[in-house]
Amino acid sequence: MTERTTTPVDSRTPSAGAYRAYHWALAVFLVCGAVQVFLAGLGVFSQSGDPGIDPHRFFALVLAGVAFVVAVLAAVARTGARTIGLCVLLFLLVFLLQGFLAVWGRDSAWFGGLHALDGLLIIGLAGYLFATSGGSVSRR
Repeated sequence: MTERTTTPVDSRTPSAGAYRAYHWALAVFLVCGAVQVFLAGLGVFSQSGDPGIDPHRFFALVLAGVAFVVAVLAAVARTGARTIGLCVLLFLLVFLLQGFLAVWGRDSAWFGGLHALDGLLIIGLAGYLFATSGGSVSRR
């Protein structure tokens, strides 16, 4: 009688499908980041308050949702502790820090300026994560 041997599945091996989803979620985030910058400019230069800054404020929630999806996909794809940590940082920068800076910026223009700089940091971090993800498991 012959014995069947099975090789154990390594739980640290990234899932190719989840990794591709992570990569493309970062691409979506970057496109959404460009839309967010456009909406900020639209709001700042609106005449007579239309459309104002409200589309920028609303779209911030979309951006935070996409950042959350990126962080979850990074964990599911087992991208590594450093990358997962950076994705969580991305989410926190978008969801928490941007919100606080926007609210505080109503009272102090300095916080408004920091809100804009944090936006650049967010886009840079997302760009770095996208560039290093390469779109495939074999590139890691």
